Amino acid sequence: MRATAHRMTMIAEGLPAMPEVLHRFVAAQPLHRFTDTRGLAWSLRDSGARGDTATAEPPPLVLLPGALGNGDSAWRIAQAFAAERRVLSITYPGGVTPELLALGLEELLRERRTGAIALWASSYGAWWAQASALRFPDQVAALWLGNTFVDGRDVAQHPLFDAGWLAATDSATVIARWDQALRARPDDLLRAVQLHMLHAGLPASDFHGRLRQVAGAAELPAPQAIANTVVFECEDDAIIAPATRARVRARYPKARHLAQAQGGHYPHIVAAELLVERMRDWLQ
Repeated sequence: MRATAHRMTMIAEGLPAMPEVLHRFVAAQPLHRFTDTRGLAWSLRDSGARGDTATAEPPPLVLLPGALGNGDSAWRIAQAFAAERRVLSITYPGGVTPELLALGLEELLRERRTGAIALWASSYGAWWAQASALRFPDQVAALWLGNTFVDGRDVAQHPLFDAGWLAATDSATVIARWDQALRARPDDLLRAVQLHMLHAGLPASDFHGRLRQVAGAAELPAPQAIANTVVFECEDDAIIAPATRARVRARYPKARHLAQAQGGHYPHIVAAELLVERMRDWLQ
């Protein structure tokens, strides 16, 4: 009921509405909130254990999408795996160092009693997920690094990630410029999800903080201890250039390197069926 009321309020105020396919997921999954010991606010949707006592539960699947929006943006993955394993879709705080995010995620997962997990992460989420896997290797049984980068230089050519502009401007201006850029895109599901996430997925200051972290990202140590690691890319990704993809692959020479022709920077939204097939093989 709360998700439905929120959607109607957005429509009444003339803001981008939550797409119906996303609304159905949000309405069916309660939102849990968590504050870590440093006072940072997290939220998540947790499908819970399957309740099948005849067989051992597989490791829960934890989802860390990128900078634009909250954990709900990976709803298609969450829906695809909900019948097979516990799935946690995570919304993490913005403007926070990867080390503090790693500590906060560990606390959240300990509070949820997940045990070892399979960690799927994309873009900015995959960049800082490396810090979690490096600091807590026993907690991460499998690691998926999708559509990601090595450091801030990899996105510096994109005006919306310009470090100087992000440092000098205010959050409202950042939202307005992103809104203008997104509205220039074709009117499709991805655009609808992006606009909803931009205006309702996160507080503006959190989104702005995430972008500053991306623009100023330093190269993180590669956590080689996770044996089941996948480095994934899309050949039509307009944000992660071919040279950047090669840099990411080179950091993980022993990982499985997977690519698909289409999916752009958001395959979990626009090419979820094929992505899920690849993930299912990873989780085997």
